[in-house]
Amino acid sequence: MKSKQYALELAKHDYKVFPLVPNTKRPIKDQSYLTASKDLQEISNWFDHEPNINLGLSLSDSSLIVVDIDNHNNNDIRSIFQMLSDQGYKLPADTYIEQTPSGGLHLFYRGQVSKKRVTNFIPSVDLLADFTVIAPSVVNGDAYRSINTNYTYNTILDAPNWLLDALNDRPVQQYSNSFKRTGNVKKWTGKRLDEIVAGVDSGGRNTWLTKQVGWLISTGAELATAYTIAQQVNRDYINPPLPDSEVNTIFKSIVRKEASKYEQRSR
Repeated sequence: MKSKQYALELAKHDYKVFPLVPNTKRPIKDQSYLTASKDLQEISNWFDHEPNINLGLSLSDSSLIVVDIDNHNNNDIRSIFQMLSDQGYKLPADTYIEQTPSGGLHLFYRGQVSKKRVTNFIPSVDLLADFTVIAPSVVNGDAYRSINTNYTYNTILDAPNWLLDALNDRPVQQYSNSFKRTGNVKKWTGKRLDEIVAGVDSGGRNTWLTKQVGWLISTGAELATAYTIAQQVNRDYINPPLPDSEVNTIFKSIVRKEASKYEQRSR
């Protein structure tokens, strides 16, 4: 899709864009993310004046956040993801992602935040909430491009809690995997808790949550306690979370099954 057509499509979906000097990341004179527009005629005029402009996206106008993973120094992208994961900063991958001309990645998420950006959150990772350059812009002859062709701006996920904390001036908890267990081996409950925290993405969400709710109820905890935890598990460890109505349906179904089992045993 040509840049002009793409820019107009974004504007039609309420995303604000702004023009950049061709083959660079620099805004055209008197333009910036603060003057970004979704006016179709104005955007069309930009391209009529200079057909090869690059495109910037105002993240703040759409409550978008970009996790910018840099590859300027030939970084090992996988090792950066592992570093984030080791510190408890999980990045759901089934969201819209673009590859930068240098081979880095821009992962897009949704969320309301107060800060515009955090540079060097960890080495080679910046958190952006003000603006970013987007596909199909070209820098030094190489283009930004989507790496997951089945995903679009309509499939951007909600930001994980740690990302919102980092951009809202709240302390970001770090949970390192470097701790070495010296006592007993991990018990069944520990394995189940690890499974919950690992979470689940879009595939099999209902089945996964049903399994976790069944375990919570089987512990003998008060139903109100199990329900509260189930709701939190859904919010924090399922991407995207299920609707509350679906969680309620799952919970009620398991409670009925457990009640039926109890009645049969009591006969």
